[in-house]
Amino acid sequence: MGRTALWWCLGLGLGMVLGELIQLLTPGERVLPALATASPEVASAVAVWPWGLAAASGALLLVGMRPVARVAVDRRTAVGLRRTGRPAIAKVMRVSDPAPGPRALVAASLLVLSPTGRIYSSDVHWMLDPVDAGSLRTGAVIPVRVDPQAPHTVALDTLADSRARMDGIDPETAFSTRRRLRQLVTRMRGWSRIAVLAGAVGGALIVVI
Repeated sequence: MGRTALWWCLGLGLGMVLGELIQLLTPGERVLPALATASPEVASAVAVWPWGLAAASGALLLVGMRPVARVAVDRRTAVGLRRTGRPAIAKVMRVSDPAPGPRALVAASLLVLSPTGRIYSSDVHWMLDPVDAGSLRTGAVIPVRVDPQAPHTVALDTLADSRARMDGIDPETAFSTRRRLRQLVTRMRGWSRIAVLAGAVGGALIVVI
């Protein structure tokens, strides 16, 4: 219910923004609600708040799609995943500076491209050798192994060649925003799609009519 309400708010905000743009591009008198004619401040608030509604609801939806907690992948788990995990690739979105020492603890936020083509986020804690930790940088595409039973449990595949793993895959398009948005729309529930469309139509009608 809460997520559906956020989708409806997103659609409502985007619909009202679309209605405002239609009014701006349509020659003739600008029609504002009667309350907005009371003062310039109220008129500005009426014009701006749909943008804020769309931005706030979209931000909350994105936050809700983030992993609930950072997954700690210890050395034993990583060794097991290198044998039994499913091979995949991941893009490093953020990574902490490794602590000095024989073993470096690294916190990383990843976008994982699963063998099925699904893209999802995973936040992990890895204990790595300094050489492996030094190879991680924001924007890098790396080979990983994924636990089939717990997809957010991801280990760096230190034995794999990332070039071989990415044979035939373009990293720019594999993790592109367009592809992620297309996946988001494809995976949306029916009620969420209805809520967005109903909110958008209602928002546009509120402004235009």
